Amino acid sequence: MFRFSTVLLLVLLASSVQAADTWKAERLKSNADVYPGEELLSTNGIETLTYFKAGTSTKPMMIFVPGGFHLARVSYGYPGGNDQDFLAYWLGQLGYSFLGASYPTGNKVYSKTYPGFTIRDWGRQVAASAKYYIEREGLSNDIIVLGWSAGGQIAQSVNEAAQAEGLNVELFVSLASTPPVPLLLAAPGEIKEQSDGLSTAPQLYELFKQYVWAQDEMNGHAIIPWNVFETDILGPIPVALNAIMMASRYEDGKYVKDLDWSIADTGALKFSDFPLVVTISGNKILDTVHAATDRGNWGIYQIQHLFRNIVEPAFDGTEEIDPQEWQGLMDEMSYATSGALNARVPGNHFFWYGQFGARETAHQIDVLRFRADNLRTNMKAIIDRIKRK
Repeated sequence: MFRFSTVLLLVLLASSVQAADTWKAERLKSNADVYPGEELLSTNGIETLTYFKAGTSTKPMMIFVPGGFHLARVSYGYPGGNDQDFLAYWLGQLGYSFLGASYPTGNKVYSKTYPGFTIRDWGRQVAASAKYYIEREGLSNDIIVLGWSAGGQIAQSVNEAAQAEGLNVELFVSLASTPPVPLLLAAPGEIKEQSDGLSTAPQLYELFKQYVWAQDEMNGHAIIPWNVFETDILGPIPVALNAIMMASRYEDGKYVKDLDWSIADTGALKFSDFPLVVTISGNKILDTVHAATDRGNWGIYQIQHLFRNIVEPAFDGTEEIDPQEWQGLMDEMSYATSGALNARVPGNHFFWYGQFGARETAHQIDVLRFRADNLRTNMKAIIDRIKRK
């Protein structure tokens, strides 16, 4: 059991992370490995592979953040693929602009590696990329971030970085993702540390293959042939991006295990600085951990966001509050955690991959956005009535 002093230290460490500075994004020259429609950006000197598709300018832009060892190509496809197999297409059908933003991996599309890249850097990278396209295309400053799998680790850092850029994260959508809590998951086998400062996990590639083939079978065809998937989408990653399975960083040519540093880097304890999170999970036993735990794992961040950003600022604890109005407010909080902010789509860890799941996932995102907006509106209306009495 933690002693009080240890818990206090961890909170202080999490709070000590400086507010996000803004990163400048600018376009780079493409190379032979960049797909048609993709662009390479430099965000604070770090290469970022992006894919943008314009929608209705007044709607928030949807940003897909890929999980461990993946490029965002899994969300928008490859040359020769069927557009309808991918999330970008179906979100576009609903009128949303779409941005796929890939963090730097060891994939051939990047000219160099960035072993010191952290989760805080990841959040800044996504926010800077979003700002670049919002300004270029004349879009709303509202964004919705879709964090898949390990992409859930940037929920706090991207919200902080977006605010520094003048952007508003309307929602963070967990797509079978894990909150940014170091060591929350047990790694399925060893994550290997390479001499170039990146990390790899061959056993995870085998698991990815099972997921992909199962989604192929569900959809009746190969969505992305595995040989293309392995070479054009997968790649080793900076070690700090494995925080949910190992708390390490790369510094001065060495791997350093440091739980306190990882807690600060992820912002796991900065509850007030998380956006409102909604979750979508699959339902297959092949993805046991996410199907069974995502709702509970994210629940603390959902309720803390609502309490700290809506309820707590409205009262100082001394008000005489009408019991029925107070009960109504508590009922809204209960509604939030009883399923209103969560959904399921048939499939495994890649449930959003393939036409059937991609279309349904886009629909569920729209539904959850509507529910979240209603929830916040209802809570604020109750508070307004309480304050007027």
